[in-house]
Amino acid sequence: MSATHASPAKAAPTTAPVRRRDTRLDVLRALALLMIFIDHVPGQPLEHWTMKNFGFSDASELFVLISGIAVALAYGRKYDLTNLASLTVKAWRRVVTLFAAHMTGTLLTLGIFVGAAWLFIRPDLMTQVAIGPVMEAPMKGLVALATLGHQLGYNNILPMYMALMAMAPAMIWLERRNPAMLIAVSALIWALAGTWRIGPPRMLEEGVWFFNPLSWQLLFVIGYVGARYIARGGRIGGSPGLLAASITFVLFSALWTVMGLGAHSSLSLGLPFVLTGFDKTYLTGWRLAHMLSLVYIFLSVPFLSRITRLDHDNPLAVIGRQGLAIFLIGTVLAVLAQAIMAVIGNWPETGLLLIANGIFIQIIAAYVLDQRDANRKTAKTGKTAVASTSGLRPVTA
Repeated sequence: MSATHASPAKAAPTTAPVRRRDTRLDVLRALALLMIFIDHVPGQPLEHWTMKNFGFSDASELFVLISGIAVALAYGRKYDLTNLASLTVKAWRRVVTLFAAHMTGTLLTLGIFVGAAWLFIRPDLMTQVAIGPVMEAPMKGLVALATLGHQLGYNNILPMYMALMAMAPAMIWLERRNPAMLIAVSALIWALAGTWRIGPPRMLEEGVWFFNPLSWQLLFVIGYVGARYIARGGRIGGSPGLLAASITFVLFSALWTVMGLGAHSSLSLGLPFVLTGFDKTYLTGWRLAHMLSLVYIFLSVPFLSRITRLDHDNPLAVIGRQGLAIFLIGTVLAVLAQAIMAVIGNWPETGLLLIANGIFIQIIAAYVLDQRDANRKTAKTGKTAVASTSGLRPVTA
């Protein structure tokens, strides 16, 4: 029988089944973003209920770990010997996007505090969130902001993420050749940075970036390598001994933090700072161990995985899919809330109202952005179908 008159029963289906996105990573990313937003509005009651109050690590560690996993899903499985250059270009384009988002947040933060200081005659606001050094030497300050040599408070996560994305192609290349070698090199860099206090320097103040990428890259790499290991059929979690040790450490961490059992320095055990410190800049040992213990528990207890697998249209899933935009919106809303509370008073009711409205705005924004993306995808699919039936190749940017 001619191919043009083939039996309908034997014809191939015209459309493939639609694969639904696994929402677990999106949900965890959304929780991290919302906790970061809440933590960035100090002085309101909800600040005392985020994860930083119940252990040694906080939402920043969760965000960076998820970022490493996301890079593994987006880039790692697509890499081969022939396309490293194209993947490098894509990763560095992402760096440009992150830089644009960071500068937008930085300038809006500057504008909010400077505007509030002028409007309400509150010169003290010009010293908030590390604005003071910029105001003391405006030209040098603007150059420092543009070159990431100075970062305003609550606007310092994206520069670290930019640095990690710039390193990503090298990480991808080395992981394909020897995952253990990548972990070893990453751990060595982390240890040296924490021991010798090495990192990108600040221009207007002493020290290094608040989120030192030479330290935080270890958590990013762990997320990346772990996701690649699972993608190859490996399994993380399930050891009763490691699970018991992880639960014990997490409970100890919670007890120590909630009860305030003593200064963090009393847990140094005489070991180097990088191993038993609590420093956020250098992601020292207790913080890193706490986050890894939480991850091991999550991967070992099926119930935790099930409750984070929410519906595709759940607000947390939608927020997680729009991570960068929601992070930027949350940062600006948090800074605006700080300025409002500084002007009208740091009342608990005011803080709760600002947090509730901020979360509501982020949910609405996430749905709007998600619908925009869906419309673009539908339009692109339609153009591809028309071009295919007409024998033309669709033009892509």
